[in-house]
Amino acid sequence: MLPLFSIAGYAEEAAPPAGPEPSRRFLAIPYPFFNDTIGAGVGAVIITEGYIQPQVLTVTSVLGSVDGTYLGFFMMRNYQAPWFQRVILEPQGSVGKFSDIKSYLRSNPAFPNERPGSNESSEDNFLESDGDDYWVELTTKYLLPIGHGKTSVFPRLVLENGIYVSGDTGGDTWNPFTSGRTYIEVTPFFRKQSLDDDENTVQKTAGIELALRYDNTDYRGNPTKGSYQLVFVNRDWGALDSTSPYTSVGGEVAKFFSLGPSKHARQRTFAFNFWTSYCPTWDSSHTENGETVFHRPPTYRGANLGGLWRLRGFPATRFYDQAAIYYGLEYRHTLRWNPLAKRTWDGRLDVDWFQVVAFGETGRVAPAWNLSTLHEDMKWSAGAGIRSMVNHVVIRVDLAASSEDVIAQLFIGHPF
Repeated sequence: MLPLFSIAGYAEEAAPPAGPEPSRRFLAIPYPFFNDTIGAGVGAVIITEGYIQPQVLTVTSVLGSVDGTYLGFFMMRNYQAPWFQRVILEPQGSVGKFSDIKSYLRSNPAFPNERPGSNESSEDNFLESDGDDYWVELTTKYLLPIGHGKTSVFPRLVLENGIYVSGDTGGDTWNPFTSGRTYIEVTPFFRKQSLDDDENTVQKTAGIELALRYDNTDYRGNPTKGSYQLVFVNRDWGALDSTSPYTSVGGEVAKFFSLGPSKHARQRTFAFNFWTSYCPTWDSSHTENGETVFHRPPTYRGANLGGLWRLRGFPATRFYDQAAIYYGLEYRHTLRWNPLAKRTWDGRLDVDWFQVVAFGETGRVAPAWNLSTLHEDMKWSAGAGIRSMVNHVVIRVDLAASSEDVIAQLFIGHPF
């Protein structure tokens, strides 16, 4: 429903390089904003590097739209626990109020025999409502002492204006014991989404995500070669008055192919992404106050497609079900042209590059994880974008078309 709260997927995109960087950098700038879901607005962002610890990056942002939407967001990356150097803490959270948002949770009365959000559902089967949304995630990452993680916690990289040159990181060979970094991640999470509709609909979840991540890219902030893999399991036990208990599992694979420089490009990269999710508790249930409560995740947490990260030509959580599958392909063309290369604001601003991107995506949701079903009647979107790396944070503008809409979005982070 609310694309801004998919920002958790941006976790790895903001990681600054370790190495001979300026000890501290503080940037505060206003910016215009547009997203087809919440409209136009203005905001301000504060990006800090090197405060608290040399490798720590923080992003704090506030935003208000002409339609009455407003939110605040905070994120910290790469904080090294002082009592155990292999433990990295990365908290993030947000609070916001939204106006006239499309919700595919409850059915439009005009479609009485159709479940909203299903793969076959009509694009008009939604309800509009104001609402509140707030969440927090407290990620703790443990770096295993294998591969490049055996000798250093953070990669020591040599970058040339945001592009990897050399350093103790992956990209050449796939072997967790000799290359790349492997993390065990534990993330307690809480989120509550309330709609001001006639039923005062609430989706609330509280639980823990356990994940195993192998990062074998050359530079995670802007990968040009290598790959990463992730497997995860989410569990909500019904604590803190959550909507229902549930379990969901899934995995992701990304692969990056470098084509090298050209006459007009500093770097050219093909990026491929595969993602899937499944809820094994979908059909289990219990009775509460005389009503059946199914053990299913909220629409924004489980197997869903649409929004800022997957099937960008559709609204956020346009599709959701027990299972989902997704494929994405991007061509990233990093320009030699950079009109802001020498604009530094006394060292506070660092614009590394501008990039033009073309992408295509396909995927679908289904009432069961069946390989044949998941590859029938798949949805698609395609488009182009412009991106820039500002103080080690990727800023992107995407224009994506699908069979239902053409959607423009301005946001942060590569989608994968």
